[in-house]
Amino acid sequence: MGATKTVIKTVIVIMGILLILTSFGALIVANEIDSRVSEDCEDAVGSIGEIIGADEEQCQDARDLRDNLRSSFLPLIVIGASLVVIPILSNLRNKNEG
Repeated sequence: MGATKTVIKTVIVIMGILLILTSFGALIVANEIDSRVSEDCEDAVGSIGEIIGADEEQCQDARDLRDNLRSSFLPLIVIGASLVVIPILSNLRNKNEG
């Protein structure tokens, strides 16, 4: 049973690390989208295109995606950090008791 617990804890820690990396990836993508929105949508031509509907709502869709990615950063990093810390603390507690 001890080996099974170790494998499960290892998988949980790996999932936590992947979630932390995913949170930073989401932030990087959000920043890239923000720079593209600034270049393509917030200049004179882009604003006019957005007003008359020539962009087919792509600028607003990009802003919405950017906002969703930024809002997912904190939950992803908190869950990921929890998945990393809890098994490690559990191992430390078990070593101190034993």
